[in-house]
Amino acid sequence: MTENPQQPYGNPAFEGHGEHAAGQQGSKYGTEAYGSGAFGQEMAEPKKFGLLKKLTLISFAVYVINGIMSLFGLDEETIRTQLQDQMEAQGQAVTGEQLDQVVSAGMVGGIAFAIANIVVAVVLYLVVFFGLRKAKGWARILGTVLAAIGTLFTAYGLLGIGTMMEGNATIGIVSLVLSAVFVVINIVWIVTAFSKDVNAYLSARA
Repeated sequence: MTENPQQPYGNPAFEGHGEHAAGQQGSKYGTEAYGSGAFGQEMAEPKKFGLLKKLTLISFAVYVINGIMSLFGLDEETIRTQLQDQMEAQGQAVTGEQLDQVVSAGMVGGIAFAIANIVVAVVLYLVVFFGLRKAKGWARILGTVLAAIGTLFTAYGLLGIGTMMEGNATIGIVSLVLSAVFVVINIVWIVTAFSKDVNAYLSARA
């Protein structure tokens, strides 16, 4: 009696079984394995976040231009007349020399204050802008605070725009337009900063 030879492991019926099993690793439940990058990918920057950065630069430009315009709006004769009227209303008698000294000090102080404001604004705007480029939540908070303060002070300053127009009507009108534009841009900036798309983007990048 002869014995039937045992089927070798290389039986064609089983050939390819190992490769098939190896190829199915990661798809145990009949689904394709997740490829690299399916998870952990950074959220694409939404258009509104790009708009927020552009508004930051526009607001910065308008603020600096308006600040420079305010320097040209300092008119010595207008300041002299206003000071003299105020002193006379208060019953104070001053000589022409004393008035000249007060006006000169006021001009120097006004110029120094305006330049300091511009320098501080440049630093703060750059901090906010580069913070936004890195999608930092604190940059949005700082920008919101600055936009709110800038809007309030600018709106308050519009009450005295008539004084600037007395000295130089052209500069006064330009400053009025720039101030109004600055207020509108800041309001749009705040609304954009807290829009749904920007909230989701900053949360994903946190």
